[in-house]
This record gives sequence, structure tokens and C-alpha cells, in this order.
Amino acid sequence: RVFAVTADTIREGGTTYLREVVHHPGSAVIVPVFADGTVALVRQYRHPAARDLIEAPAGSLDKGESPEIGAARELEEELGFTAGKLDLLSEFYVSPGFCGEKMWVYLATDLTETAQRLEDDELLEVVRLPFSRALEMITDGEIQDAKTIIGLMLAAPQVGPAMLEIDYPAV
Repeated sequence: RVFAVTADTIREGGTTYLREVVHHPGSAVIVPVFADGTVALVRQYRHPAARDLIEAPAGSLDKGESPEIGAARELEEELGFTAGKLDLLSEFYVSPGFCGEKMWVYLATDLTETAQRLEDDELLEVVRLPFSRALEMITDGEIQDAKTIIGLMLAAPQVGPAMLEIDYPAV
């Protein structure tokens, strides 16, 4: 099991109430950007959404594993690449109203191909596309996964305009 659920009694001031809480070890999210300005995402079926989603590679942290080590592990498992450089872009709680899961989002660059090592239940397709197209897919509604939207938006300024294929108007 990846997570546990508890029913906690909370006392704040003079009020007592019950909250169900999902306890999760946390996850590492990777935005792998290649020297040619492309980004690798994954397409996989997500049962709660009842459809395939396009997402940044990610995975739950192993017990005691640091987010950076988890990011490196997931990058190699899901995509078959190692990163010469992993930069932390952000960390955030997924849905703190009921879930304690925290995600750490990394920009992975200086990528070297190794071998993909998918787990038995990881049925995914790698989707490599121009970074600028990935950003368009957010505004077009083709990318609807929050961690992916956050990761791509935070990586965009670091990727730079040359890789985004943006034509700026003359001033």
C-alpha cells in the first residue's frame, strides 16, 4: 500500500470535529528537458480520472528516501534517462484539506540515456515534444494534471525563450 487513511479527532479552541486524513510518503516529480528544447512526458491511464492523462514522470518516495534521490530513480525507471543536473523548482502539498502528500518538482537537464525500468503496473507511453507545445497543451486543456502544469510553468522561465520557440515582437 502506498498510503494509509486515518480518522482523526481535532480540537481547535472550543470546537471538536473529525477529519479523515490520507497519509502519503510524498512524491518526486520530474520535468526532463533535453538540449534540443524538448520535454519528455508520459501518457498513462488514471483510473480515478477514467482516462489517459499526459503527465510529468513522477512517483512515490520510498521509506526514508530523499526527494532528489526519488526524482533520479523515477526518471531512470519511467524514461530510461539520468540527469547531470536536478534543480528543485518547488515543493507543495497536493490537497492539504484531506491529504498529507507533498510533492517535490525537479527540472532535470544534461540528460543521458540509460535503460527504462518500468514496474509491472506502469503501463505508460513516453511522449517527447517541444517544450513550447507542452505549454500550449496546458492552455488547450490537453494537459490537466496539476503537478505537470505546475512543473512546466515553473520550468519555463529556466528553459529560456530560445527553447520555447517564441517570436517576440519588435519594440
